Amino acid sequence: MSMSIEEAGQRLNLHPGRVRRLVAQGLLEGRKIGGRWLVDEAAIQSRLEADRRPGRPLTARSAWGLLWAADGLALPCLAPRERARARERARSWPPSDWPSACQHRAVTHRVRAHPSVILSMQDDPRAVRSGASVRQLSVDLLAPGDAECYVREPDLAAVIDEYALIPSSQPNVVLRAPPAELWLFDGVEAPWPVVVVDLLDARDDRSVRAALDLARRMQAT
Repeated sequence: MSMSIEEAGQRLNLHPGRVRRLVAQGLLEGRKIGGRWLVDEAAIQSRLEADRRPGRPLTARSAWGLLWAADGLALPCLAPRERARARERARSWPPSDWPSACQHRAVTHRVRAHPSVILSMQDDPRAVRSGASVRQLSVDLLAPGDAECYVREPDLAAVIDEYALIPSSQPNVVLRAPPAELWLFDGVEAPWPVVVVDLLDARDDRSVRAALDLARRMQAT
């Protein structure tokens, strides 16, 4: 089965001009019949499958698009075609693939704090709790002596200074700072897809089990 350039563009969420260039470059199989270019259905499906498989890490912008789309949240920072791509990735990529795809979502700081300030840091209005620090989501993982939070880039230095955080090979605090223009949080805790990615990033068996269990429960609702 074949389809027009315009129909192929709709399937691929690409402008028809971009589809024509892909065909001309031999990157998308097509043929010209009666002066009209047609694209094979199999070629469309093959490209869609390739787009669904995480390869290189996503840009920070696309990573946050994926995570926000997975929770059905609005994507104000993305153009319409980017939103469609983010939603397709959220539907087709398993949560176990999200950490590698989203590794550029934020700059990560692994530091150590005095145990007496952990709770205050988790409740700091500049921080958004994630990972094992969440309280509102039912995560089967307790880490009362640790803190895992997102902070705005402009607040990072002040938070590190005020809580006397120091780099450590045995951290008890993980701070992540997304690019300032991609700060989308509007509550005290991260959405569940972000929590899942952060738990999977920990890579220990208990965190991975808790992450995949949370993802299964939330995707089933």
